[in-house]
Amino acid sequence: MDGRVLEFRIYLEDTDAQGIVYHANYLKYFERGRSEVMELLGVPVAEVARPDCRLVVYEVRARFRRPAFLGDVVEVTTSMERSSEYRLVFRQAIRRKGEPDVLVSGETDIVAIDGAGALTELPAFFK
Repeated sequence: MDGRVLEFRIYLEDTDAQGIVYHANYLKYFERGRSEVMELLGVPVAEVARPDCRLVVYEVRARFRRPAFLGDVVEVTTSMERSSEYRLVFRQAIRRKGEPDVLVSGETDIVAIDGAGALTELPAFFK
């Protein structure tokens, strides 16, 4: 799936005492981007949290290149690829609005688990 862009402002709650976005918050921004992609695909929120088939993070990789600051407007670009019957890969980049340089880039692997926590095939709507 081609990239989907989510835009928002950085608020005080996102930053440390120096007005720089706290590194762990970028994972939240990645999550927001993935949620937007699911909405775009028409995947109901209830479908990704069913007790018999939950979508969970398997692995996250992030590269921090430049910081975002209090008051910045940033864009999270998210694309998704189904890499197997069991795994989705989300590729993401965070930039200041209107600027070409990537602040943070990352990949997140998502898998499906059953009610017992065992790996299971992705739901049919991802095929």
